[in-house]
Amino acid sequence: MSQNIAAWFTEKIKDKVTVLYQAMGGYLDSTMMSGDTQANTVKFPIIGRTEVYKLTGAIERVPVGGPGLTTAQVTLEDFEASDFWRTQDAYKSGPNEQAALASIIVAAVRRKRDKIKLDALAAFAALGPGNGVTTIGDGTARIDILHTEQARAEIAAAGGDDEIYAGFPALWMSQLCMYKEFANAQWVGLENAPFSQAQRLKTKTVRGVHYIELPDEYFSTVGGTDWYAYMWAKNSMGAETPWNQEAPSITPQPLMQGTPYLVKNGLGGAAIGIQGAGVKRFQMLKNTTLVRGP
Repeated sequence: MSQNIAAWFTEKIKDKVTVLYQAMGGYLDSTMMSGDTQANTVKFPIIGRTEVYKLTGAIERVPVGGPGLTTAQVTLEDFEASDFWRTQDAYKSGPNEQAALASIIVAAVRRKRDKIKLDALAAFAALGPGNGVTTIGDGTARIDILHTEQARAEIAAAGGDDEIYAGFPALWMSQLCMYKEFANAQWVGLENAPFSQAQRLKTKTVRGVHYIELPDEYFSTVGGTDWYAYMWAKNSMGAETPWNQEAPSITPQPLMQGTPYLVKNGLGGAAIGIQGAGVKRFQMLKNTTLVRGP
């Protein structure tokens, strides 16, 4: 009977879970370069640079500047989310309660997918300017369109021809909307990008930069009155999740009193900084109010 309940539960909420996938977490999916997984390691290609040379007519060796392709690699880590569901609750629950349980587990995995990427950005920026990542602001200034445009221009000046993303708190996004250059811009991301509906609703494209509004818990602070946030070119960061079990498994635990159900899912993933010139860190005021722009 217990096995039948587990199967019934999974089938019963299948459509509901699909809706939750669209609505919770996963806001940074497809914003970083994918890599090749080998055993427990992910390798990301780094394309170098080469130049043409003039033919002299002489019979001599071809001049070679060095390898035009190298790789950056990182070790995968595995994560899991789990919760217990009592048998008594399983028999009594309705669709809303079932959906709430699923949302807890699904959201945990999708948040972790985002935070793997944000942690990699923070670690890359912590290496300092010597690694090519520069910081705009000192935590005292309110976010302004001049700051974001400076970051975009510096990435473009390095010669990158790539998709550019930025993950900002909601209050930063609202403050930027006080400026007409930002307020009048397109509200959705790339038309053909593999974005979820949740991403599209929270993405605003300005001057080729795709700004994604993220929850406050995604951002770290230095002194409590500021926030760190990031802008990056897609190929300047690498991220991969070779296994990602969003749909929770539900199994009875007969060795535990009352035979509760263990609901769990998980993922394995890693992210790494690749090119510092394509990553910018913002340290701006953690504003609690909005100010009208010009």
